Amino acid sequence: MSDTYLDRIVVKFPSSDHEFYAEFTQFSNVLGENKDDIFKLDISKESYYPKLSLDFRTSQSEVLIDFILSQGEIITVKVVNLTGENRQSPYSYSHMKLYQLIERLNHSGIRLVGIDHVGFNLPWFSSGVHPRILQLREELSSYCLFNRFPSGEPWDFIIPGNRDEIACQEAVDYTMIRRPKFEIVSFDKASTPLLQIDIQMNTSYEILQGLFPEALDDPLIRNLWIYLENPYGLDICLVVNELRFGAS
Repeated sequence: MSDTYLDRIVVKFPSSDHEFYAEFTQFSNVLGENKDDIFKLDISKESYYPKLSLDFRTSQSEVLIDFILSQGEIITVKVVNLTGENRQSPYSYSHMKLYQLIERLNHSGIRLVGIDHVGFNLPWFSSGVHPRILQLREELSSYCLFNRFPSGEPWDFIIPGNRDEIACQEAVDYTMIRRPKFEIVSFDKASTPLLQIDIQMNTSYEILQGLFPEALDDPLIRNLWIYLENPYGLDICLVVNELRFGAS
């Protein structure tokens, strides 16, 4: 077995808008630590890999995802539309400013208490899964707990685990709390790439519905997709869930 493992995942934002970064870290400070314009998300166990962070200090013009292996290799994905097509979402929602969301939460007394996963959606309208995601399956699956969604949708998850689990030297107990996960999605609903941050609030779904009428409402899963205005040329969604899992 190789000793190599997926050490870190870094979501890299262009350093073009300090206001959005400041508001984001104000909103999400309970989820991790901010230092030198890098926000490091807390992980369920310190022995788990990969670690996950958001880097707001980079000079590139696009949002990038760096998958950094323990021996130093970096596998990079651009969160961009490669389809050459422009398709609008069939769903009804409107974007809102992050400071408006913060004000509503503060006024209502509702708090952010946990995170389940971060991820990105790459648009793809041809048959099958986005080719870059197929490449990631091959490039990363040996170095992390890389899981396909069990019912067959093109929603891949990287789940935190310790090095022995990753090297298949120890059975993986998936009943353990393992957050934050990282999701990789091939989707055909719109041509705008999307970053999603799946979070939990200390309230009910019904209260969240009334608080955020702009959001895309998913009553089946009982969560809301809040689309944030941002300067990065893609969609950023807070996937807001009611209080139903531990905040660890």
